[in-house]
Amino acid sequence: MQITIRPAHDRDTPFLAWVMYTAARSHLDECPWRVIFGETEARTLVLLEHMTRIPALSWSCVANFRIAEVDGTPAAAMCGFSPGAGSVPHDPQPELDLARRVFAYSEAHLAGVSERLGIAALGMPRDLPDVWAIENVAVLPEYRGKGLIDKLFERVFQEGRDKGFMHVQIHCLIGNEPGLRTFERNGFRVVSQQTSAAFNDLFGAPGAKLLAQAL
Repeated sequence: MQITIRPAHDRDTPFLAWVMYTAARSHLDECPWRVIFGETEARTLVLLEHMTRIPALSWSCVANFRIAEVDGTPAAAMCGFSPGAGSVPHDPQPELDLARRVFAYSEAHLAGVSERLGIAALGMPRDLPDVWAIENVAVLPEYRGKGLIDKLFERVFQEGRDKGFMHVQIHCLIGNEPGLRTFERNGFRVVSQQTSAAFNDLFGAPGAKLLAQAL
């Protein structure tokens, strides 16, 4: 089995949309992005694919993803970035503008999307200052347990060091025990968590943990 870690390219955007959908869904019954947009899975994936092409969304921009290929097949990915404009909570306008442009939503539908984006922010801990961040981590089911995430972490950690960052963070939904174990195995420790009754009612999880470590 030959494993290659490489930057993502525009041709990878359908795979990256799946990664974002799968990472966000975590252990939940429904993907939060599907809930936020009020869409089918197929149409949510279309929106997420478009989201990878928005440079202002640093946590989803294709240029910030690294892909693990197995024998030439994209099998896993993660996004490494400086939060900046992507901090939590962030301005929801790029997502709203995208939904308006792609699916021509009504103002009433957009108002609902905006409200749900606001609720999503209630369950997410605030970013640490001056930190390198990792989000959107997922592996195709048939390639799980082969160490791909560990190799991606090695690469993305080094990229953070090369950019001068001293610490790295990642979010994990409360209740995602497999994800928590994976992150802790790679050196992360929980530093804070945020809970919200409204977040729990909408998505089925109390909130999220923030994990961090020195680079």
